[in-house]
Amino acid sequence: MTGRLLARIVLLPLLSCTLLLGGCWDRNEINDLAIVLATGVDWTDGEVELAAQIFVPRGGAGEGGAPAESASGVTLIRTAQGTTIAEALNRLQRQVSREMFWGHCEVIVISEEAGQQGLREYIDFFLRYPQFREHAYVFSSKGKAKELLALLDPLERNSAESLREMAILGLGARVTVLDLAKGIKGPSETVILSRLLVSPSTHTEQSSIVNSPTVNGLSLYNRGYYVKTVKEPLSLGVLMLANELNNIILQVEVAGIPGIFSVRPHKIEARLKPAIREDKWSMTINIETKGEVVLNTTNASLAKQQVMAAVEQAWEEEMKLLAEQAIQLAQDELHADLFQFAVKFRRHYPRQWKAQEAQWDDIFSKLEVQVTAHAKITGSGKSTTPQGIPGSENK
Repeated sequence: MTGRLLARIVLLPLLSCTLLLGGCWDRNEINDLAIVLATGVDWTDGEVELAAQIFVPRGGAGEGGAPAESASGVTLIRTAQGTTIAEALNRLQRQVSREMFWGHCEVIVISEEAGQQGLREYIDFFLRYPQFREHAYVFSSKGKAKELLALLDPLERNSAESLREMAILGLGARVTVLDLAKGIKGPSETVILSRLLVSPSTHTEQSSIVNSPTVNGLSLYNRGYYVKTVKEPLSLGVLMLANELNNIILQVEVAGIPGIFSVRPHKIEARLKPAIREDKWSMTINIETKGEVVLNTTNASLAKQQVMAAVEQAWEEEMKLLAEQAIQLAQDELHADLFQFAVKFRRHYPRQWKAQEAQWDDIFSKLEVQVTAHAKITGSGKSTTPQGIPGSENK
């Protein structure tokens, strides 16, 4: 009896306290929130311009049918300027009747013009502000970021979803906010962003806003500042050495065989091996790739071993050439460690790196780099012999 009485004495005050609880008194109802799906950063009239793509729950036209709204009415675009990105966000909130919620923002687009002013402020804000996701995908844009956000991709519900799918597919460099910060703050102080532009419209009767964003080259950043845009074929070598070359079909030409073999790689991996011998720094890059032939415009049959070997050798030479062009760009033109060589040296030779860290720029520009490539064709599609040749055995 004593134990039961003691239990009742202890539990009674606790149960009484539950009557005073008010439930979720500080909750935010979804009807009170303006959910931001994507963010754009521009530089306009000497100020930061922040753009937000906001989800419209009703699916109707936005406030007053402003021309900045998307054609579907599912989203609307609001922009504001400020001397800092924080001030721009503060002014942006005053244009929206609901509390802006950035926790669903999965895409950030930074224009190259804004990138010329430096990324440090933007990185600090996106990582410091509580609601922004560290794993939001970051893109660069040739023109205004807000114009890309306003696009309506015919295949997707909004441009934010379109860009997110592009990042997942690996169409270019897949970089998150956290990756961006690590790249700029790391020993190499560089980052590579996929560059976006508006694809040409094929529907003249439709508004130009009914269009798709397109990945077109790369925007290169050194020490937090935009320095250069590169396009194919040079961008292929840059992506390959950054281990970001995916969803690509490469054209391979074999000496002595008229025509082209089109190869789709399953995987391309660039392995970096640093070395320091007698105070001489060097880097060996070994490129391993496998793939299948998806087009053969030659008269040669891949059923013949010598033809298969010739295609593999030509593919290896193409990989090596792309890599060497990308290295020349980084070492001779930009003097920027685009491929994170410094990270490898710091990891494998911490003592030497610490002693020579201040001279890294000079060491990198003079670094001896050797490239080797090994390619393996694992399949030739549904046929080993060329198709559609008049008079051939496949007729």
